[in-house]
Amino acid sequence: MHLGTAALLDFYRAHRDEQSLVLATIIATAGSTYRKPGAMMLISRGGQYAGLISGGCLEGDLLHHAERVFEDAAPSFVTYDMHADEELVWNLGLGCDGVIHLLLQRLDKEADFGFLGRLQASHEARRAALLALVTQSNGRLPFGAWGWLDSGDISKGEPSLVAILREMAREWPDWRFQFVRLGQDAQAESIVIHLPAPTRVLICGAGPDAAPMARALAELDWEVVVTDHRAAFARAERFPPGCTVLQGRPERLSEGLDLESLDAAVIMSHHLEHDGSYLRQLAQFPIPYIGVLGPSARRDRLMDLAGCRDRTIYGPIGLDIGAELPGAIALAAAAEIHAVLNQRSGTPLTRQVDE
Repeated sequence: MHLGTAALLDFYRAHRDEQSLVLATIIATAGSTYRKPGAMMLISRGGQYAGLISGGCLEGDLLHHAERVFEDAAPSFVTYDMHADEELVWNLGLGCDGVIHLLLQRLDKEADFGFLGRLQASHEARRAALLALVTQSNGRLPFGAWGWLDSGDISKGEPSLVAILREMAREWPDWRFQFVRLGQDAQAESIVIHLPAPTRVLICGAGPDAAPMARALAELDWEVVVTDHRAAFARAERFPPGCTVLQGRPERLSEGLDLESLDAAVIMSHHLEHDGSYLRQLAQFPIPYIGVLGPSARRDRLMDLAGCRDRTIYGPIGLDIGAELPGAIALAAAAEIHAVLNQRSGTPLTRQVDE
């Protein structure tokens, strides 16, 4: 589950000296669409934007709708029906067969840009959050009214919406979005969007093949941490900007890093004892994905060394794409981690459709 939050926040930080921004949020879809409800796009008055609500075919047209929202400040609804109007479809170069409903709302600097400041704070604190947006108004709450609650119990926005979010957060959800009726009025509705905490992945070992692994993971907007005890390898300039690079002994891994905060770990120091030490410490925490480089026999030996035969350890890492060189191995590993974290099988979509 990935909503592109990092790119939105980068755009927000770069444009928060402006008087207003327009937020476009997909609030409903039908049929085949590139993005699903919860996807967002931020737009500046100069026509710059971040985030995608399609594969790039609708964004240019949406800028024209945003201009009207900038001028009159009233929230606006836009629908793209890719099979109802042939002229619209082909003028935009589309060939999909779906419908996208969007809510456009102006976020003003004098109102702290709505929930964007709260989104930034929760993201930096690595906390998941729930966002409620009113999509059908009952007159008491206007279109675009919002409520915010994060996993640290920090809330903001309309009190009635926050109350709904507190009920929903009694057991923190794993769904992406839900629609909620507001009170007894069947015509009043809010979409509740689950914004997950940033994904954090640890690479144990900073050898030559760790750099392409870090690049593949960083391209997914994931937080990447690399650790190695060798000073020649544990150098930040060898890795993509934004990666955290730590130098420390394998057996002291937990001293410099909160292992419980990890979503995934890839063990690839190419040293059996060092890899065993990494695995021994990582296996003590409920990390959804732990993978080790090398054949299955090596994985089994490491599991014996680490005393974690009761854990699911992935190895050889990666989906079966015929990977041999470091770049391809990194691609295969990143795809497998993405599939596991999203509870997907990793099988070809063509096969799923045809079956």
